[in-house]
Amino acid sequence: MSAPVDSLPIERLAADLGAIEYSVDERVLRAKSRDRFAQSPLLREVMRGLTADIYIAPVSKEELRIAVGSCARHRIPITVRGGGTGQFGQGVPLTGGAVIDVTGIVGVLGQRLGTVRALCGTLIADIDAEIRPTGWELRMHPSTTRKATIGGYVAGGHAGIGSCQWGILRDRGNITAIEVMTVEEEPRLIELTGDAVNIAHHAYGATGIITEIELPTAPAWNWQELVIAFPEFAQAVRFAVDVCESEGVLKKVVSPQQHPLPTLYPDLSRLIPEGHSMVLMMAAEQSMPNVADLAADNSGAIVSRCDEGTGSYRLPLYEYTWGHSMMHFQRKNRGLIGLLALYPQDGLYESILRVCEEFADLGPTHVEMKRFDGGLSAQGSPVWEFESQEHLAEVTRRLQAAGLSIANTHTPTLLASGMKPWAAAEAEFKRRVDPYRLLAQGKSDDEVEDDLIRSTQLPNSGWSYRLTDSTGESDTAALDPAPTAANGVTPESVR
Repeated sequence: MSAPVDSLPIERLAADLGAIEYSVDERVLRAKSRDRFAQSPLLREVMRGLTADIYIAPVSKEELRIAVGSCARHRIPITVRGGGTGQFGQGVPLTGGAVIDVTGIVGVLGQRLGTVRALCGTLIADIDAEIRPTGWELRMHPSTTRKATIGGYVAGGHAGIGSCQWGILRDRGNITAIEVMTVEEEPRLIELTGDAVNIAHHAYGATGIITEIELPTAPAWNWQELVIAFPEFAQAVRFAVDVCESEGVLKKVVSPQQHPLPTLYPDLSRLIPEGHSMVLMMAAEQSMPNVADLAADNSGAIVSRCDEGTGSYRLPLYEYTWGHSMMHFQRKNRGLIGLLALYPQDGLYESILRVCEEFADLGPTHVEMKRFDGGLSAQGSPVWEFESQEHLAEVTRRLQAAGLSIANTHTPTLLASGMKPWAAAEAEFKRRVDPYRLLAQGKSDDEVEDDLIRSTQLPNSGWSYRLTDSTGESDTAALDPAPTAANGVTPESVR
């Protein structure tokens, strides 16, 4: 790892901040240099002791511009922090420098038919709360929606609640626009639209500081939370595939979980008969007759049904799915882990069962149903107790041999993760918006350090998308906008 930044530039940076809130207190720096990386036993070791040298908390884009401009002048590395809900170390400063907390830059800026635009630090739940009275809501959100910022979700997330209906964030049409701030002495604002939004999406903040986001919205149905028990996991998977392939059935989350995983949720386990697997689901009220028929066709019993957020199990149902699931599992057994495996779209049902049977000795299977590139898939893996990095690598090889594509969630680097393509467009855009290479140091593909790669690398193939062609080049237009200052002018546009 690189050495911490010298104190003199930090002192000069602090002097530039004026009335902008900042801290160099060690306790504050420790707290604000962490996210939820401790879910990974590999990251627990790699991230140990990594902290920023200064914490900055702007409350407006103008204060952000001042802080970023000063960091550029003094060559201070920048890690942008939202709600701290990332699980891969996206919010951890690998080389010290400044952690810039954007949670004070908040507000819904506007809503038009089919979209909403908000500042980067706005909580996702707050966006939905503001627009729901108009009959609309965001198409998708993470399981951490009550704590996650919209900027952090787009910068570090990829899918979530709603992906079984709408696809992943990367799919065309799921991000309308992203405004980013450059890291220069005089920061500029650049508006990304069309396919160009994916240059900033899931880049961990390496390709510009996200300042505003415009996302599509969908009708805000009366969502029903469902806990459905199945005698056999095969029946749960058959139901999950059938309900997701029924495109007229409106759903928000479909999460099959094999016995004994339901027993790891104290607030849910009492609902599930002994030895049964379950599917956690959110469905629109008008789709319930179809959901009930499909559950019965597969010997499933709806053991709990309620309006969203009113369940007897204490939390919103989506907080027992996606990234939240492992948090619950580790409360019972801190050693449990999994992999982010993507199942093939062809023969999806057969593939999930084949992997479940082949890896039965390893642990029970948990998957989340989702669409991407226009087809139905699922992501997840068996859940088992961590032994070593070598064993994790062997499981990775075995899962890939079984036909799955693996993204490594036990690394803070984009290269080792394999979830985001880093092509010529990303490299060129980063060169122009971050000329001093201060953003997300050590995390983008062309600047990771060998020791970090070695300590977190797995033999994973990564994911590929239709939006990226076979040569690895992003399907993005040429990027050559004229420079524009950030001081209240209209941002330049890149499509």
